[in-house]
Amino acid sequence: MKISLFAIGVLVLALGGAPALAQTSAARMLQYSEANKLPTYPLYISDQKTTHLVFPFPVTYVDLGSSGLIAAKATGAENIVRVKAASAGFPESNMTVLTSDGKLYSFVVNYQHDPKVLSLDLGAAGSTSSPQGAAILSNSPIPQGNLDAYSRQALAAGGSAASESANQLSVRAGNVGYKQETLFFPLHIANKSNVTYDVDFVKFYIQDKQVAKRTAEQALEIAPIYVFNGGLKKIDAKGQLHQVYIFKKFTIPEQKQLIIEIYEKGGGRNLKLKLGNADLLKARTFK
Repeated sequence: MKISLFAIGVLVLALGGAPALAQTSAARMLQYSEANKLPTYPLYISDQKTTHLVFPFPVTYVDLGSSGLIAAKATGAENIVRVKAASAGFPESNMTVLTSDGKLYSFVVNYQHDPKVLSLDLGAAGSTSSPQGAAILSNSPIPQGNLDAYSRQALAAGGSAASESANQLSVRAGNVGYKQETLFFPLHIANKSNVTYDVDFVKFYIQDKQVAKRTAEQALEIAPIYVFNGGLKKIDAKGQLHQVYIFKKFTIPEQKQLIIEIYEKGGGRNLKLKLGNADLLKARTFK
């Protein structure tokens, strides 16, 4: 006896097969609720100012909803993303960020000519992985919050590795500090004149102790990974400036020396310090 496909379908319905199939399909449907919905943060950015987002863990992925947004990890930091508008008045868009702990952050992004918030700490909600607002430096094993703490210790420790004075300005390099493959160079600058002093830049480089008159001077400049109080540039009359320049561990070869030069912006009151390898080898360790 031949049974048509239509008859088989009727038989399945009669036996209750269709409801079972419907239940299976329903079980596979994605259900939206407050329990499984991730929070979305409002974000306002400008083409004239840069907004920085600080995450509690290193950023591993960034996705932008449109070309109206520009975003990238901050130079030297693993957990900070800088965001800016490519042009004024872009349509509402979104941005998604994934961090190394597996957490996903979702933002709805709109244009605002003068954003009220330019720095947003995404770890302020209770994360204890690192100090709130601290940068996780890509080239340092020490979190920024700890770098600040060790820098304060270096400044308070006193001591003098080298000093120099000229034009009513003096600079003293305190004893070098050491922690976790990292060197700390404290600098104390005092302006004894009645004219303010503006620091243009501070330069660290290694060069030969003695250079032949007809030989080109070979100098190797080294860049700090972080500067404590680096944003302070102006020294008031009779004022002082205390900074710590932090480097990945290095040593100075024989017959060479470390030179530290401080340059005045728009002026000629420049100072130079010289340190030897012995100053590095007797560096103080921090607790």
